[in-house]
Amino acid sequence: MADIFLSYSRADRPKAQMVAEALIAEGFSVWWDKVLRAGQTYDEVTEGMLRDADVVVVLWSAVSVKSKWVRAEATLGQRTSVLVPAMMENVDRPIMFELTQSADLVGWEGDRSDPRWTEFVQDIRRAAEHAAPATPPVAPPPPAPGQAADNTMELTFWSSVNDSDDKADFEAYLKRYPDGHYSDLARNRIAALTRAEARAATPPPVPPPPPPAPAPSPPKAAAPPPPKPAPARAPSAPAKSAAPPPAKKSGSSVPVMIGGLVAIVLAGWGVSQILPNREDEAGPAEVAEAAAAPPAPTVAAPDIPAVEIAAAETALPETETPAAAPPEPEPPPAPVCEICPAMVALPGGTFQMGSPVTESGREPIEGPVREVTVKPFAISKAEITYAEWITCVDAGGCNGHRPGAPANDAMPAAAISWRDAAAYTKWLSAETGQTYRLPTEAEWEYAARGGTSTAYWWGDKFDAASAPRDKVREAGSLPENPFGLQGMLGNVSEWTQDCYVNGYTDAPTDGSAVTSGDCSRRVVRGGSVKSSPAAHRAANRARLPVATRDRQYGFRIVLSED
Repeated sequence: MADIFLSYSRADRPKAQMVAEALIAEGFSVWWDKVLRAGQTYDEVTEGMLRDADVVVVLWSAVSVKSKWVRAEATLGQRTSVLVPAMMENVDRPIMFELTQSADLVGWEGDRSDPRWTEFVQDIRRAAEHAAPATPPVAPPPPAPGQAADNTMELTFWSSVNDSDDKADFEAYLKRYPDGHYSDLARNRIAALTRAEARAATPPPVPPPPPPAPAPSPPKAAAPPPPKPAPARAPSAPAKSAAPPPAKKSGSSVPVMIGGLVAIVLAGWGVSQILPNREDEAGPAEVAEAAAAPPAPTVAAPDIPAVEIAAAETALPETETPAAAPPEPEPPPAPVCEICPAMVALPGGTFQMGSPVTESGREPIEGPVREVTVKPFAISKAEITYAEWITCVDAGGCNGHRPGAPANDAMPAAAISWRDAAAYTKWLSAETGQTYRLPTEAEWEYAARGGTSTAYWWGDKFDAASAPRDKVREAGSLPENPFGLQGMLGNVSEWTQDCYVNGYTDAPTDGSAVTSGDCSRRVVRGGSVKSSPAAHRAANRARLPVATRDRQYGFRIVLSED
């Protein structure tokens, strides 16, 4: 029996041979040289070896991720054995295998003392120890008339291409199985894709020009605007009355006084007809009340400056008001620069770090719960974006790593390893003169909780509206937690500064990072769109090798107080 079935692309045969020979030197038996004897078929031999193997090792490269046969072998291996993938190149794995952790062998040249190789071998040994005993194969159904006998490899191959939009996938299936169970479906799919290509190549008909717009009718004469009311004048202090000249002796003054009163009444009536009614004028009751009131006695005003009069008119009577409580001290404002991500300054505080044993989805490495006190710090409002990452790369930093470009520059920078993220903080610190770094585990959880103590900052039940799981969103598009931070739970998982330790028994309680333990693995937090709801909890933690680059992982940064 072969312990290991090695799946790879023919273009990667030199790498596969190097891996196979090293595994043999480690004491494994490996089936990798896909040479058939006369009379054998590839399908039946491959399927038999896959069923007999304890562990299936898949070598992912730029070529193998596109190979339908490698994907079919990996699929069947995952069903019948334990699958242990290994990344030989930095590529995006097929989506069906992105949830399976892959070993990091990028750039490995056969050195068996390399820590990455040692870790890979340990993973294989653990997988072999836990491999379930092989079950007898299920007899395939009898073949349909005129068709070849069905087998698992054909079904697996068809399962790997049936949702494809590439005609070449179905042509490859027909080349291997011209009379297979799904040959008619494959031909129909090819015909449908051909029609779709023809429709896409045909330019759409040019729509007829729109009818000319009717000539505009001559504008009507506008009605004259109503007369504007005379602006109200502010009352002014009455001038000092001058001594009247001595009256001349003449006839009676009664007719003159009557004429003056008549003129005043007529003038008031005319003004009331000209001025429009206003909503803020006094009502009839108020007018009647004002008319009935006796006239105020006229008092000559002293010479008081206008400024003092206005101040006296607007002054309010003094009332006793309770003394305001002194404002709470705020954290220092986060600095702003052109190349810096948006930062949020958080006050220091004490919180319960970890998860209680009663929390649903809890893992033992999330405890024991203990009280941790963190100092004030500033943390990026959202995950570092692709635009911010590329700025660093274009400036010669960030290890020169260019991950695949997302839909737009506002998406999180993903496929970033811990080493890459640390390189970003080093570059930004040198550019700004400030000290940037990755958040510690304690700082990250304190920020993620936002002052709450529930499993998620919004409560104890998962909410897909707060952390969508269908696709990665723009870094600044998710809801804010009580601290004003976005995407702390969900979107992409985030690296922290800490070395991995198996629990908090000896972890610091001052918010500092763990610098002992397994520093070849660092802690990631927060869950991603491909994680389970339990992995989105604020207390959830996982460990990854520092060189891992995966579309699920990004980061945010902290500004240290020197």
